[in-house]
Amino acid sequence: MTKVTVALPPLDAGRSVIVEVAGQRVLICRTAGGLHAMDEQCPHQQLSMEGARVRHNSVMCPHHGARFSLEDGRSLSPLTAKGLKFFPCTEHGDHLGIEI
Repeated sequence: MTKVTVALPPLDAGRSVIVEVAGQRVLICRTAGGLHAMDEQCPHQQLSMEGARVRHNSVMCPHHGARFSLEDGRSLSPLTAKGLKFFPCTEHGDHLGIEI
């Protein structure tokens, strides 16, 4: 894994945003507990998670409603057994360190 630092757009708790990290799109979600970085594509039908909703420590795909745990990426939905790949991340002010 390689640690990359990227600019972090303003992101309120309960929101998500997609950032480009080392040529890869990564979904960033903020909860009251902090930031989470994960694969940008939903494993249900490989559609973008852009616009994903963050609720109760889970993230929901905006296309078909597949839900995933923000603790470990596991699927919380009958739509897919596959989970989201997570990337370790740390917030440093207005920047984010992500291990890709």
